[in-house]
Amino acid sequence: MSGLSLARKVGLTLRTGKSISEPIECAPVDAEKILREKFGNASGIFVAWQIQNIVWGKFDGGKISSRSELTPEYLLECRAFNADAEIHLKRVGKTLRGRFIQDGTGADNFYVDSFARLWGENSGAAEGYIKLLDRQRKLYMEIPCAETNSSWYGLLTRNYIGGDVKTGLSGYVDYRFVSIEPAKVGVKNG
Repeated sequence: MSGLSLARKVGLTLRTGKSISEPIECAPVDAEKILREKFGNASGIFVAWQIQNIVWGKFDGGKISSRSELTPEYLLECRAFNADAEIHLKRVGKTLRGRFIQDGTGADNFYVDSFARLWGENSGAAEGYIKLLDRQRKLYMEIPCAETNSSWYGLLTRNYIGGDVKTGLSGYVDYRFVSIEPAKVGVKNG
């Protein structure tokens, strides 16, 4: 089944809520400090795109842990997220720029939640991480997830909708990662 036909079959639901977004700029070595400021004692997941690899991990009370090395000077982009909020930063020169978005407070808005399966099949779990292995491409990644009994996993994203006053058109104006969940075949996820 193609992605388009699957999207038509599963469908997307327009929802209403509140959210607030604010810009962030910091040095790569200060990213963990920003995480503590914005998330406090909350826990969640992070993903970092580095020059040499992608690192998935967890944060709890602003402390980051992962099964791979996270090197601030190699950081190109990162996201720290949970069900309520996300920090998204990208490298621009020697700084990281992006935004913090939090649901449940701020201005009224519309959004659509969607679900995309991650590549690779579950090849084992240990210490709250699942190893997803793509045998054909000889690639793997270790993702944090509490539920370890599924063969496949995916990423739940929240897509915020806005309008352009000049054209009268609406579309996605931002999106954020929400959670990693088992991908249940034949079941609507998100």
